[in-house]
Amino acid sequence: MIFGMEKAATDIYTFENLRKRGYTYVDKTAILKELVDDSRGAQFFIARPRRFGKSLAVSTLKCLFEGKRELFNGLAIEPEWNWSKKWPVIHLDMGTMQYDTVGELAAALTSYLQGEAGRLGVSIDSTATLPEMFRRLIIATAETSGDGQCVVLVDEYDKPLLKTLNTPAAAAFKDFLKPFYGVMKYEERYQRFTFITGVSKFSKVSIFSDLNNLKDYTLNAVVATLFGYTHEEVRKNFPQSLAALGAKLGKDAEGAFADIVKWYDGYRFHQDAEPVVNPVSLGMTFDVMELGNWWSKTAIPTFLIDFFRKKPVDMSNLTVDDNDLDAYEPERIKPVTLLFQTGYLTIKSFRQMEAIRLYTLGFPNLEVENSFLKDLSAVYVGRETSDTVNIAAKVVNALLVRDPEAFVEAFRQFFSAIPYDLTDKQNEQSWQAIMYVVLRVIGINVGGEVRTHKGRIDLTVETATDAYIIEVKRDSTAKKAIEQIQDKSYTDRFRPSGKPITLIGIAFSTKRRTVSGVKIVRNA
Repeated sequence: MIFGMEKAATDIYTFENLRKRGYTYVDKTAILKELVDDSRGAQFFIARPRRFGKSLAVSTLKCLFEGKRELFNGLAIEPEWNWSKKWPVIHLDMGTMQYDTVGELAAALTSYLQGEAGRLGVSIDSTATLPEMFRRLIIATAETSGDGQCVVLVDEYDKPLLKTLNTPAAAAFKDFLKPFYGVMKYEERYQRFTFITGVSKFSKVSIFSDLNNLKDYTLNAVVATLFGYTHEEVRKNFPQSLAALGAKLGKDAEGAFADIVKWYDGYRFHQDAEPVVNPVSLGMTFDVMELGNWWSKTAIPTFLIDFFRKKPVDMSNLTVDDNDLDAYEPERIKPVTLLFQTGYLTIKSFRQMEAIRLYTLGFPNLEVENSFLKDLSAVYVGRETSDTVNIAAKVVNALLVRDPEAFVEAFRQFFSAIPYDLTDKQNEQSWQAIMYVVLRVIGINVGGEVRTHKGRIDLTVETATDAYIIEVKRDSTAKKAIEQIQDKSYTDRFRPSGKPITLIGIAFSTKRRTVSGVKIVRNA
């Protein structure tokens, strides 16, 4: 960090620490006031991806209800809040609660609740069940306040479950947490305000079935920009950092801002909301004055890797309805839903068709797309990321030098590395999905399931000079793939460009687990 510039925090998650140490706080208190002023309700849940400031928001709320006015000097909420009233705050930070067994989790939570009781100056019976301990903590804490109420803040509520997603153990952890979190509903009268955050949004018949009065604001327009920075907030709060980054890159501040938008912007948490920049990635960039892939420092979670190895996801066709975007069960993962909730996908467009609400999702920015596709391609073939990038480079280079035979041969090498237990389970769409990921890793302009007036093209690829149409067949012939392209006039899509069009038909063999046939038609 250059002396004299704004201090952008990347590893400070407590509001009090951030304010006292002079780090830049992008003021979100006007939005928080919408939640805490008692006009919309008292119990809220918001899911957001990691590294978006959920813990900082929880810490800010804690300081607000504890009446630490000096920390809010100059912020939007300071003149609007009644500082004469204070409430004791129960803060459950579940971020460290990842254990292999329910017994270990129970022991850790017991110790945690005892610690909170000690901090708040109340006593609870440590021999009671965990839900009962939590219930007594809420009641005893509320009784210490002037109006008989307390505040309950739960950060990363889903962390105990994330290790078990899509495994038999998920049910046991879910059954354990369900009555524990349900206490917040049954003792609602003792709570002035309740706020729960996490990455995953589980359905209300699952972990939150006993907390059905909880207001889910995950996709609510009111809080769409509560986490992350809008364009205006970046420009307003970090002008010196933008200028310094621009100087390092040989650009002005606006040029640096344009790069930041391309790399770290694009997250949208409501169809009509402004896009927001990832705050941690922005802070890391200002810290080292370089545009970097900070997202990749934390790899794809293991449960996602295991899932995608068994069932490749078609990243080229990401139009979903409300149900797919909303929630899932810990034992039954919806891959697109999970990718949205973990920040790998975001809302790109929205259509209302009578009672049907359709969302088109996509990668938010270059940082996330690059990280995800590199890791995903490595998952598919069981190789290191660097190996798959090298193979992908050969694939794309073949197209750039107009050598479709070399293109297919490079893909043949790629597919030969895929484990047999994966290839045995694939259909045409799975092979197509893998090809799409490989091409996008290098940044090639590739389309998947491209619509025409007569059908859908499996894959299209455009370079500066050429257009390629690729059709995939499993346990069939490459000749039939070419015939489908020709019969359905898929080439019409590219005629206006004037570019030479090459047709590539590829057949995959289940038995041989690789490319079994190829037919190429140049200048179609």
